[in-house]
Amino acid sequence: MHELPLVFFTVLGQSAVGLFLLAFISYQLKLSDWEQLRRANLLALVLMAIGLICSIFHLGQIFRMFNVMAGVGRSPMSNEIALCGAFFALACGTFFFSYIKKNVGIASVLNVVTILLGLAFVWSITKVYQLQTVGSWNTGYTAQQMWLTVLVGGGACAVLAGVRQVGAIALLIGAIVSLVAKPGYLSFVNQVEPALSSQQTLFWGIQTFCLALAVLIAVVVLIKHKGLGSVLALGSAGVVIGELASRVAFYNLWSIAM
Repeated sequence: MHELPLVFFTVLGQSAVGLFLLAFISYQLKLSDWEQLRRANLLALVLMAIGLICSIFHLGQIFRMFNVMAGVGRSPMSNEIALCGAFFALACGTFFFSYIKKNVGIASVLNVVTILLGLAFVWSITKVYQLQTVGSWNTGYTAQQMWLTVLVGGGACAVLAGVRQVGAIALLIGAIVSLVAKPGYLSFVNQVEPALSSQQTLFWGIQTFCLALAVLIAVVVLIKHKGLGSVLALGSAGVVIGELASRVAFYNLWSIAM
């Protein structure tokens, strides 16, 4: 699949933004400590780095990236790349002052700026895909799915990183909203692209199962505050796989009306 690098880039990038945000909220609410915040931020940085590496395979030639930068301000794709670069650079800065040249004050300021740029990065992704020429993408459901991955993927990764309570709440809310919105979205794409939609049943089935798993994980975490580390890690990985499956279905709906 030609768009598979973008599947990993968008899902891992949005999950990384969610993890940065949820870990910071948890730290501010004193539900986790500085070490847990550092560990979560490190995991988010690794996720974003993997997503960036994957995106290179979609560009074909990495130096094309600099041509795209010429459209910053007027082109949604150029804005996405610029904000992605800024988000990753700030994430690296947060890591540097958290682990290498330890300075809690500077690391905290950079952490906040990283989160704000991360949210802008997610917003820019939604603008790239709401195209009038692609009927199945030109809908509010596109932005909804991207933002829900921030909650579901970010929440799952937060649980994995030990930021359990805030991660579980985000996971629970994101999974329930996603499940409730799914029938309306499927009805929409069935009307716009019935042939392509019918071919995505397996991917949507996998996501639905993983969303149900996400609800179960969140409830278990909220009831049982400690233990089950390996089980929760495995389940959290499954939730991210569900988001990847859903994003594969999304890209498979690409079609331009003649």
